[in-house]
Amino acid sequence: MKLLSKLIAILWLAGLMSCTSESSTSNGTNSNANPADSTQTVLDTLSAVVESSKPTCKLVGSVLEGNMFWAAGLDRLVVISAEEETADKDLGESHRVLTVYDGKCSQVFRELLPVNLSPDYPYYLSEITYNNVSKQVAIRGFDKFFILNLDSLKLSSALMPKFLNKRYVEDAQSGAIKRLELWENYLVGFAASMGPFAYDITDPNNPKPVLPIAEYTIVKNEQYNSLFLLKSTDAQDGYQAFAPDFDYDKEVLSLNILFNKPLKFDPVINKSFKKQPVHLAKRTNERQHKHSSCC
Repeated sequence: MKLLSKLIAILWLAGLMSCTSESSTSNGTNSNANPADSTQTVLDTLSAVVESSKPTCKLVGSVLEGNMFWAAGLDRLVVISAEEETADKDLGESHRVLTVYDGKCSQVFRELLPVNLSPDYPYYLSEITYNNVSKQVAIRGFDKFFILNLDSLKLSSALMPKFLNKRYVEDAQSGAIKRLELWENYLVGFAASMGPFAYDITDPNNPKPVLPIAEYTIVKNEQYNSLFLLKSTDAQDGYQAFAPDFDYDKEVLSLNILFNKPLKFDPVINKSFKKQPVHLAKRTNERQHKHSSCC
């Protein structure tokens, strides 16, 4: 399925760039084939140094694994906790107290996040939490999320995933945000049964949804594939394309980057061309079901 999705995405882009594509020399941080691969070595090397500088603060309440993050460069310790004031008399702990401390364990920010779906559904810090470009962290609830600017200590209003076409809630888990990741000036996420989504967070005070340039349905109300174009943060670069895919078993989001480096081309797509991959995907999917008795 991943190979099929990638091939269809390449067909989209082949038509898009046939007359306008132009390679560019990239000095941007997202010029590698896969941001996760390119950054992992650096992260592994620096992790021990960063961890050693992390303050040991006496925290109030309980903290789930992964809900504490130390941004050494900005001297900020971000914590999501459950405290006495958020406890629900019937459901118990409610992990929705967002607190930021400095390196001396002085509290510099505190916000009680609203209940999202149910008091016992925790908020979580995004898995890839922080980068030097955006200086922001993301906090995911059930179907809503927030972005906190660690420089200004300003919290966004509640945000929701946005999609190219209408989505329908089929069951209790539909729309649950399974993953949030920050890459340079963009946030990429995935919602159960609804697919991938993206936000431009260049302006910390005004995050904007980025809709895919094309999308097709694999299984109605269950599985969607989307193709995104994101502008490089380097003014000399062009666009990077990716078709995100989520592995429910491993809970891993794969961006499926399509270019070795950003390319310059006209991102405006002819409407008639935009519909072609959808038809192709449907025909391919129909052929697969005819010749297969499994999923």
